[in-house]
Amino acid sequence: MGFWDFFKSKENDESKSDESTLPKDGSNDLTFAKNFTDSGGRFIFIDEINSTKEVFEKIIEENQWEPENVCSLDPNISKNLEIRSIRKIDNEDVKALVTECEFLLSNTGRILICNKQIKANKIEDLPSVVIILAKSNQFVSDVSEGMTKLKNKYKNNFPTNITTINVKNKLNEDNFLTYGNSAKDIYLILSDD
Repeated sequence: MGFWDFFKSKENDESKSDESTLPKDGSNDLTFAKNFTDSGGRFIFIDEINSTKEVFEKIIEENQWEPENVCSLDPNISKNLEIRSIRKIDNEDVKALVTECEFLLSNTGRILICNKQIKANKIEDLPSVVIILAKSNQFVSDVSEGMTKLKNKYKNNFPTNITTINVKNKLNEDNFLTYGNSAKDIYLILSDD
């Protein structure tokens, strides 16, 4: 069974429900989900049926990665998902990086990160696939709101290496304007607070 088949039955059940139950106020979470998935990102919401570890294992299986090809710069994530912990991304064998993020930017579908997640690594040095673990309380409307919240979160120790990761849009890969773009193939695993 493929990765997307894993969620297919749930998707079919949801599509039968009345669409009028969705809020029409353009909330940050729905706006982000639309912008993120329209760009080619893979958005997975964890509910009481699926755990982060189960979904993570399905992603590894779908991509046919060996466990040593997936790593994290965060020892806690490495321990919880039973993957390799590294200090610096300097190995060609790293196929995917698992990390958390600071905020999810609704207006662009991008993900705000800093040195707390990627240390001193540049976006272009990260592997082509990034698996982001996020919580539902991390949605913000735009980068300005994200920076304000970041400033409040780290009052005495403001982070460095602040940047956004955007999704690699496979439709625009051949467009010369995207040459040198450090976009990534992104899986976002979102869970409740």
